[in-house]
Amino acid sequence: MPHDKSSDASEGGCRPTFYMTAELLEAIEAQCTAEGNRKRSPFLAEIMELLLTSDVGQQLREGAQKHRRPLIHELEANLVLFNEHIPTERIVELAEASQRNPDQMLVRLVLLGLRVYEKAISRMESEIEGGPEVVS
Repeated sequence: MPHDKSSDASEGGCRPTFYMTAELLEAIEAQCTAEGNRKRSPFLAEIMELLLTSDVGQQLREGAQKHRRPLIHELEANLVLFNEHIPTERIVELAEASQRNPDQMLVRLVLLGLRVYEKAISRMESEIEGGPEVVS
């Protein structure tokens, strides 16, 4: 069924207007071309949905407001916190070896790390409370 452009306005009322630099517009067009869809990029639509409608997006917007900075700076701050300390190449290698996506591997490693950390803390606390003294 062909898409009727006249129904766009009636579907959701008015559509938001986003002002962007020529460089950003070119990058969006390049992404759309790379995805084989000249009109709209699913990747970009998912990012916008993440930032505007998800719980994570809400947390980012609240953080941006709290720190009095633009949303993009809040997102960058959150990403930089992790990127500087995560061995991305090693995670990709582990993901390939275990037939997972890198994001799935990262989640698995975090969950395993938490389990190991909690067991180690529990063991140390039990040693301190009633076990033999720990000598370094």
